[in-house]
Order: sequence, then C-alpha cells, then structure tokens
Amino acid sequence: MARGSKYRSNKGRVQQVLKSKVAREVAKVAKHRAPAGYLWLVRHMERQNGRCAYCGILMFPPRDHPTSDRRATLDHIVPLMRRGADSEANTVAACAACNSAKAEMTAQAFRLSAFLRARKAYAATVHAPVKLTVTVRRPRRPRVPLNRLES
Repeated sequence: MARGSKYRSNKGRVQQVLKSKVAREVAKVAKHRAPAGYLWLVRHMERQNGRCAYCGILMFPPRDHPTSDRRATLDHIVPLMRRGADSEANTVAACAACNSAKAEMTAQAFRLSAFLRARKAYAATVHAPVKLTVTVRRPRRPRVPLNRLES
C-alpha cells in the first residue's frame, strides 16, 4: 500500500467496533445482573481480545449474530461430562464452530484434530490483509509522424 494513500485497512476499525460492543455488553451485565456464565463469557472475550481460544478467529458478541458460526460461546476446557468443574477457571470463549466440534473432547485432544487445522486455515483467509493495487492511466500522447518534423 502506498504511503499517504486514501485507501486504508479496516482491520483496526473492526477491532475497535468489537471492543466497544464488548464494553457495552459489560455495562449491560453490570446493570441487569446477567447469569454468571454470561458474565464469564464477557470477561473471557475481553481477555482474549474478542478472538476464539482455539482457532483465533475474531468473534461476534453472542446477541449480535445469534446464528453465525463466529458467535462467541462459553466452552469448558475439561468438559463437564469428563468431570470438569463448572467454574470460570475451567472455561474459555470459543466460536460456535469450535465449541460444537470440540463436543466432549478435552482441549488438548481438540488442538490435535483435523477440524481445528482446517478452521485455522479458514481463519487465516478471513483475517488476510487485502492488497489494494492502484493503477494510474495516463493519456497517451498523439504520435507525430516523422515526416512532419522534418519540414
């Protein structure tokens, strides 16, 4: 990207908007006494800068995009089915796709899965910077025949 170009990346703006949405969610939670699990999710999103703990994709707050696979969900590191504790220390914020794929696996086993490798490849394409090329077309000078110059 050329220096001083009017075309700039929106990456910083997107992160800024998501952080402000998370801040608004924190304010709502404090005001209305939301369930403890939701409060944990908001805290984890703040700590993780709005990114999934497993694939690293930028997540949406859960109320903004209820059907998206990038929606933030609360995931237990050691699942409750495997006698994991239901505490804030045993939870992380994960995108809906990773949370549903992880199911009853431990975090250690999930990090070795083929799904996570594919999801990280997808996350790289989502966050890849878009290269902007600007071509300047100059009008062509009319060709002057050589015989006109000689006279």
